[in-house]
Amino acid sequence: MTERQNTNEHAPGAAVPALTPRQQAILKMIVHEFVQTGRAVGSKMLTERYAIGVSSATIRNEMAELESAGYIQHMHTSGGRVPTDVGYRYFVHNLMGAVELPAGDQIMIRHQFRQAADHLEGWMELAATVMAEIAGNVSVVTAPRTAIAKLRHLELISLQPRIALLILVTFESTVRQVMIHLPEAVEQAELSRLADAMVLDLRGLSSDEIATRSEWLDPLSHAVVDQVIATLHTLDSADQTAIRHSGFENMLGQPDLPDVDLQGVMTLLRGGGFLTAVLPQLGRDPDVQVFIGDHALPDEFRRFGMVVATYGVDDVVTGVLGVLGPTRMSYWRSISTVRYMSRLMSDLMSDLYPRLGN
Repeated sequence: MTERQNTNEHAPGAAVPALTPRQQAILKMIVHEFVQTGRAVGSKMLTERYAIGVSSATIRNEMAELESAGYIQHMHTSGGRVPTDVGYRYFVHNLMGAVELPAGDQIMIRHQFRQAADHLEGWMELAATVMAEIAGNVSVVTAPRTAIAKLRHLELISLQPRIALLILVTFESTVRQVMIHLPEAVEQAELSRLADAMVLDLRGLSSDEIATRSEWLDPLSHAVVDQVIATLHTLDSADQTAIRHSGFENMLGQPDLPDVDLQGVMTLLRGGGFLTAVLPQLGRDPDVQVFIGDHALPDEFRRFGMVVATYGVDDVVTGVLGVLGPTRMSYWRSISTVRYMSRLMSDLMSDLYPRLGN
């Protein structure tokens, strides 16, 4: 698991104060209690619920040290404390340990995917639904995409003597349909021959590579190739990537999430801004990555925790999936869910597209 650094919000980039084993244990208890109950955690609560072996006064002193270091803070006028973004990050990176989804959940998820049709659209919808239900947050799944869209197949269908429908398929199975105005009247038989010839000549090429082959084409072929190039160009853009999400109802009524914050995130997800914002922040680490109050992300994400991972076929085609929730989320549940779903989706894609990229 990768967890972004910059963990000291008082001095970005500075070293985080070291914690003693007892302070680590107390911070871990505070995170667990606050995630479970949503209520500020006091020293009396900890001594009553956990066999700590020290007095309530000692716990109060340790909590004061944790607060001074920026890991916890007072909640309004309550005597209890709650974790800060720094505290959550420290917990995820140092205290949570390796987490895996329970075997029962894994079996249930695989059974659901066995019932789904063998196509990517169905898998995306199901993955979004399953992650939202298990993690109890908002889920996001983007369609897999190559860094550069490449032509896999095309067809030309006559609509009128001088109008044809171009059906273009990329190697990640994205399909686009575009009408083309032809320079002359053309029958279906000729369009079919032209499409077959172009597939043989252009299959596996990007828009830029196809452009280098279009200089000496006849007017009809030139019109078709120009539209192929333009269509592939649009697919190279991240904001054209299909996104599925589910579970907005899981965050409605959350006391620490004002409606204005929810509306901002919903706008980003529905408008396609999620991938544009997150993609540049993802490292090459194949495991789960966690963002908590990350200042490299748009303001709309600052009040949320985000757990994301990539899936797909390495160096060929990849998508992004994850969950988004309040910073007071069950990170152990979210991380294990995203990690398992990433592995499953990668396995499914490898089986479905064994020759992807050839």
